[in-house]
Amino acid sequence: NSSSNNNEKSVLFASVHPMEAYEFDELVAAVDRLALNDTGLEVHRTSGASNSTGENGGPFLGPGLALHVEVFRQRLLDEFGMEAIVTPPKVPYTIQYLPSKSSRRSQDDPTEEVIEDLANWPQSGERFDVLEPIVAVRVIAPVEYAGSVMELIKRKRGYDMETQPIDDANWMFTAHMPWGEVVTDFHDSLKNCTAGYASFDTTEAGVKKGRLAKVSIMLNGDVVEPLTFVSHVDAAQAEARVVCKKLKETLPREQFVIRIQAKAEGKIVASESIKAYRKDVLTTGGSKAVGGGDITRKKKLLEKQKRGKKRLQSQSGGAGGGKVRLSQAA
Repeated sequence: NSSSNNNEKSVLFASVHPMEAYEFDELVAAVDRLALNDTGLEVHRTSGASNSTGENGGPFLGPGLALHVEVFRQRLLDEFGMEAIVTPPKVPYTIQYLPSKSSRRSQDDPTEEVIEDLANWPQSGERFDVLEPIVAVRVIAPVEYAGSVMELIKRKRGYDMETQPIDDANWMFTAHMPWGEVVTDFHDSLKNCTAGYASFDTTEAGVKKGRLAKVSIMLNGDVVEPLTFVSHVDAAQAEARVVCKKLKETLPREQFVIRIQAKAEGKIVASESIKAYRKDVLTTGGSKAVGGGDITRKKKLLEKQKRGKKRLQSQSGGAGGGKVRLSQAA
């Protein structure tokens, strides 16, 4: 249900990130070649400074819905052997800067700009308003699911909701809703709460000022741009906790502790950790290497293990911990 077409400016975007730094140039060539054969794809580099694996270089952006994004990622893998991280679709936000004594912007900078890449979100200390794109949503569902549909629309920050019976079995629900809420998981949520019987479409309905915050996800202190998202300030902490918990379930354990943190408006709003693998240095081949009463040698072995883990962390990621490799599943 994308309202963009070949004659209009694309209004849905997805970022593409290489798995490793040395693959960036190869990814550029692969994406450019795919764009030649896909008229619905508009590609350009952004100014993002880093990506999920910590490499420099901006991601790519282009239009598409979730299905288009997944097909694009699969084509990269099948046709070019490129395993890349592709983010879910994102919407552009209009930033209106307000006068501020603490602002680091020059007087020549524009007072309004459209943010497509969340790496360009205003820094802390800036005063600004955020305008988010709004769509008019029309849902048709069986009448027995009316309560579930209306609850979903409210949860997705829908407003101006109206209902209209179509016949004895079906109702039509209309409302205005932030497009960012629609492109994430509205389709799946609607299907789940109506047993798959509902359908919906959208049309553009301008922009509206919203109380929004950028939520940055950090792994061992490093911001992971593909996981960054925008949320309403009232829901930021709850959504950040969900993301941190899912990452804890998805990321594999490493030889070092993985700290998962979410940051919004300059504060840590959610945190999880994944324990490091621990080798039992007190046993060898299934039998005890150290006797039950030899406490001195036990301490020496455990201290040696502790020093080894610290050395591994310092070699791979500094004091914050080792470098975490992010997968498409995460």
